[in-house]
Amino acid sequence: MEFKPIYIVDTLAVKPAHQMAMLSLLKEEGIPVMQDAGLELVGCYSTSPDLDEDVLIQVTWKAPDHSAFNLIRKAFVTDPRWWSYSAKASQLWTGGTRRFFYPAPMPMSV
Repeated sequence: MEFKPIYIVDTLAVKPAHQMAMLSLLKEEGIPVMQDAGLELVGCYSTSPDLDEDVLIQVTWKAPDHSAFNLIRKAFVTDPRWWSYSAKASQLWTGGTRRFFYPAPMPMSV
C-alpha cells in the first residue's frame, strides 16, 4: 500500500481589525502546538483587510497520511496549550473550515 501525504487546510475568517491579533496568536501559540504534535507547516496566507469583508487566514499543514493525522490530532487536542489557544482564537474568528487535500491522482506538470 502506498502512503500519500495529506494536506490539512485550515481557513479562519476574522474581522479586518483582528487580522494581526489572529496572526500573532497563530505564530505564538497555535503553530507551535501543531508542530509539537507532529504536523509540518506548509504555509500561512492571508487575504487583504482592505476588501471590506472578513479577512481569510489560511494555514496549510502536512502529515504523512490520514492515519498519521488522526494520531497527530489526538496529540494536539490533548495538549492543554491547544485548549488555551482555541479559547483565545474563538474570540477572534467569525467562522472557518478545515479541509483535507491529497495529491492529485495524476501528474500536473506545466
